[in-house]
This record gives sequence, C-alpha cells and structure tokens, in this order.
Amino acid sequence: MACLAALALAGAAGAQSLIRDAEIEATLERIVDPILRVSGLSPAQVRIYLIDNPDLNAFVAGGDNIFLHTGLLQRLETVDQVRAVVAHEVGHITGGHLFRRNEQIRAASGTVGLGVLLAIAAAASGNAELAIGAGLTSSQVAERSLLSHNRAEEASADQAALRYMEAAGADPQAILEVMALFRGQEYGADMFADPYVRTHPLWSDRLRFMREGVGNARPGTAPDPGTARLHARMRAKLDGFLEPPSETLRRRPDDGSEAALLARAIAWHRLPDIARARAAMAVLLAAHPDDPYYHELAGQFALESGRARDAVAAYRRAAELAPHEPLILSGLGRALIALDTPAATEEALQVLTRARRIDKADARALANLAIAYARLNRPADASLATAERYMLSGQLRDAGIHAARAARAFPQGAPGWRQAEDILRVVRRATSSEGR
Repeated sequence: MACLAALALAGAAGAQSLIRDAEIEATLERIVDPILRVSGLSPAQVRIYLIDNPDLNAFVAGGDNIFLHTGLLQRLETVDQVRAVVAHEVGHITGGHLFRRNEQIRAASGTVGLGVLLAIAAAASGNAELAIGAGLTSSQVAERSLLSHNRAEEASADQAALRYMEAAGADPQAILEVMALFRGQEYGADMFADPYVRTHPLWSDRLRFMREGVGNARPGTAPDPGTARLHARMRAKLDGFLEPPSETLRRRPDDGSEAALLARAIAWHRLPDIARARAAMAVLLAAHPDDPYYHELAGQFALESGRARDAVAAYRRAAELAPHEPLILSGLGRALIALDTPAATEEALQVLTRARRIDKADARALANLAIAYARLNRPADASLATAERYMLSGQLRDAGIHAARAARAFPQGAPGWRQAEDILRVVRRATSSEGR
C-alpha cells in the first residue's frame, strides 16, 4: 500500500519491513487519540508504526514509538481491542520502563557477561528464550532479577491500560479479549521452559489478575460508527494486500458490505483480474466520491496496471481532497514519474518535495525524487536523495557511497554539501564504533 509500501527497518524493530499507508495511519491515529489524551501524552508525540509480520505482537522502542504487527491488527476485531493493545504500550511509555531498562543494561554491563545483555535485548523484542538458551546458565541469577523487573513492568502496564481505557470511555472488557487472544499463543511455546526467564508473565496469569479490575471498571460506550467503519476498512485492506488473493475471496464472500467489497477489489487487482478490480473500485467511488483514500487506491490500481495517465488523474483527485497527506502526494509524484514527460517530471519534483517536507520517513518518495533529479540533470541532488533513502533503511555503506558522491558534486558550503557531510559523519561514526 501507499498503498502498503514496505520499508526495510533497521534498528529497534530488527530486520523487518515497515508498512506505510495513508488511510491505515490516519485510522490508527483516530482510534488511539482518546487513549493518548487521557494518558497525558500528546498525539503528536507518539508515532505508531506497522511492521509486516503475521505474528501477534506489539512493543515500544526508541522512545515514544509504538510498533504493531500486521498480524495483530488483522486479528483485532473491534476498535476497543486496538485501543486496549495501544493502552498497554502507552503504559510502558508513561511508566518510564524503557528508560529504566536502559539504565539496568548499563548497570549490568559491569558485572555480568555479554550473554546477559543479549538476553535482555532479546527480551525487549520478545525472544528471551532463544537468547537465554545460548549458554547463559552461569548468569541466571542476574537474568532472573532483570527479567523479573520486566514482569513487574508488564503488570504495571496492564493496570495503566485499564485506567486509560476507563478514562477514555472505551470498553475495558476489550483488555480481557486481547489477553485471551494472546493466551492462545503461549501453548505453542515450550511449556517446560524455566518460567523465571520468560519475558512477560504467562498470559493466563495476567488474564486472571486483570479479571477483577475489569469487573469493577465502568462499562464503556460503543465507538462512533465512523470509527468502527474505518477500522473495518483497515482490516479489509490488510487482508486484501497481505493474504493470498484466493484466501481473501474465500473468506470474504460478497455480502454487500463496504469492507468485503474493498478486500475483494484488492484481491482481484492482485490476481490480476483487472476488469473486476476496476468494477469494484467504481462501485466504491460511486458510493464515496469524496473519499481521498479510494481515489488513492484507484490510482495505485491504475499505476500497477500500466495506466499512468489514469493513475495521475486518480492521485490528483486524492491530493485535492487531502492536500496535506504526504503519502498521497508521494503517490501522485510516483504516477507523474511513470508518465515520463518533461512537464510531468517537473511537477513530480514539486509534489515530491512537498511530500518530503511533511514526512521525512517515506523512502519511496526519496527514490522517486532521485529519479526526478536525474532526469532534470541534477546529479548532486539525485545522489543526496539516494543517500538519505539508504540512511532511512539503515544501509549505511550505500548511504556513504552516495553521500560522498553528492559532497563532491555540490559546491563546498552549499546546503546540499552540508547535508551530505552530515550523512558522512554519521556513517564514519557508525563504522568506527563497529571496528572497536
């Protein structure tokens, strides 16, 4: 997308792919806004990222960043279940758990071996058993102390989630529903593993502890129909793009619902059955002519079917309806690049530059910016955009190559030269650290 554009993610979330999609990101912002506000966090402060992974998982990393697996969002059946997951992760943020864990790691580094630090790092990503199994028996006391603190943090985050759900008017019962969903996973694990070295308390234990609190909480009110509709569309979109098309068509019969038609349209596009996909999009657009995300999706269908002119028209309409949505602007720029005329390339440069100013994390926009610059005989700018794209995906060696090329091409002291030098400094520092 971006519809479901994937970006290789290096760092906290591991070597996985981030998914970028304008509609899904806007839907998640709308769903979680009440939770963030009652927690005292600004909605602008917290970023939610989607990882292309079928496993049920969510975690916080790198500050106020919440990562959700696509597999989890596909399984969460209600708006309040999504809120329950995010409320728990927000509890980790407001509880300062990440900061304290970093302090623990620094303190532990002087007294226990590297294996323990690897275990803690693995615990943060949900793979404690794998790391701990790698010859850590000599440091089990230290491990148990730190991981026990993790279990205390999980209990604290559970309690915070209950407070936030109640204050936001969401249904606290959704917390138990989510815990029951996760509990089904633990039976697939090695049940003979030492319970002291588990990253989290057993879901069964957490579910038992939370039942009383949820039972005493105020019942919530149903989410507004508009938010529920967007949630259904989000799940339909994820199913349509991530499942095999045959599975989507089997699981989502033509029941007349908007979500089913959306999922089927995407499945037909991916088969490809272009005629059916276009017909389904025509029905959706006729019912919702001012929906920017349907025009964006129609643009994607057209672009991926080799109809660049139709794609430009659809993306242009989407951009008119959502002029400040950077991923839609990025899509328009991509369609203009595909049109491949001098005028279209000039416009693409303007549109992609606007998108880049709003959203610094769109790798596809940077790739298309580089193409536009190259076509317009601006090789230094093309190299700089390429270096920034590689930096974004953690490919430091390639980033350094293109940044050096840009630094040689720009006049010394020019803004582009300074940006290229900044990238080179980061690359040199990282390379130096690896060599120690």
